[in-house]
Amino acid sequence: MAGCEESCGFYFVFALVTFFVWMDLSFFDELAEHGSLYNSSMAENMMFPVKSSKIRMQDHADHYVFFPCMKILNEKTGLYTVPGITPNLISGTHLFLAIMAAKCFISGSLCIRRVGVLLYQIRSSLDILDGVVFRAQQNITGKFLSVWGSMGYLIDAFADLCGGLLIGVACTIFLNRYPPWKRVRTKRHVDELESGRNKAVCFPAGEEEERYVHVSRRSVNIKMLLCIVQIVARSGFWDHYLHSYVDLLEVPNPDIPRELQAEVLNYRSTWVVMWLWKVSSADAFLVFTTLAILFDKLWVWVQMLNYFGPLELLFVIVFSQLHLMEVRAYLLGT
Repeated sequence: MAGCEESCGFYFVFALVTFFVWMDLSFFDELAEHGSLYNSSMAENMMFPVKSSKIRMQDHADHYVFFPCMKILNEKTGLYTVPGITPNLISGTHLFLAIMAAKCFISGSLCIRRVGVLLYQIRSSLDILDGVVFRAQQNITGKFLSVWGSMGYLIDAFADLCGGLLIGVACTIFLNRYPPWKRVRTKRHVDELESGRNKAVCFPAGEEEERYVHVSRRSVNIKMLLCIVQIVARSGFWDHYLHSYVDLLEVPNPDIPRELQAEVLNYRSTWVVMWLWKVSSADAFLVFTTLAILFDKLWVWVQMLNYFGPLELLFVIVFSQLHLMEVRAYLLGT
């Protein structure tokens, strides 16, 4: 049964990765063909009518699954016109779902934890829906952007932060309740009765035995704390670089021609930086965490995140900063 589940998990992840790679290639191909400047009539015939900086840096699940689904849902049902339906109400709803998902994640039943994964994905779709409803109510078309500093932005950011922290705390509680196993090597010994008393006799050096023991709670808590800190850092840096690129490449600036902004936005180096944040954002890593929970590989994922996550994040930050400095110098001559 375990082998069957692992095979199904492999094929599921393989299909998911294949789909996202195909969508990335399609998005990049359309971007190369049409660029970032086009009118609404052209956008109607495009597979990806929105190509703003934020959508390029959005994680794959949000970009290629939740965003188009929520956009269709909003348009077909007229949700944004329903009295009482506000972005803040939707933000509160997805925070409630995050609480329910976290409650499921601390369960000892894998089935219930998988229900929690489903709840969290619904929560993620609602996180996209609140922005879709906001833009529809404000009559903002053809854009996928954040209104930094507004009350709605702060409420949504608070709900997102709480949702992410809840998942981290829930995973910590689960690993404390059901600590993972680790393999240790110890010297082999036997008890030998000699002269009426027990005496431990060790085998020659080099002969060891393997046994499994629980990972200590201290180790679990330290690694989970580092994971939570890393997720928060990813969220902060993602928002920082998104804001920086939007200010440089999308906000009208009398010192920068609009065509020049579009030119830089279409550079391959710009796409690479934004794609790196697409797979390095906090949202992306929370998706990876839910996949680990889905396939009961949470501790494996936590260890990978601790070993490789900081180096990967540092690389993306350095690369982004160097690119941003070059772009700023090119556009502003500073």
